[in-house]
Amino acid sequence: MQGYAYILTNPGIPCIFYDHMFDWNLKQELTLLAAIRARNGIRATSALRILVAEADLYVAVVDEKVLVKIGTRYDVGSVVPSDFHPVAHGKDYCVGEKGSLRVPAGRHL
Repeated sequence: MQGYAYILTNPGIPCIFYDHMFDWNLKQELTLLAAIRARNGIRATSALRILVAEADLYVAVVDEKVLVKIGTRYDVGSVVPSDFHPVAHGKDYCVGEKGSLRVPAGRHL
């Protein structure tokens, strides 16, 4: 899923394999990442600002709307701006959106 977190949040033209969507049971996570991409209008020409690119950590901001953190490093210190809130996460990745805190349906703060 780290690869999909990257290609679905970074500029470019992503591709999702049929087998991954249906046979590997990744539909829920892939659909959420694709929705984040669409909701924030990420395109091939979107602006990319890489905050960290190291062996165990990649953090980038796309169009100043979406933040993606990929890698095994848990402690990112002050790298992540405070105005981004997590909207999707999985093994070794997290995606955040700028602005208001989004609470999934059926959940409460």
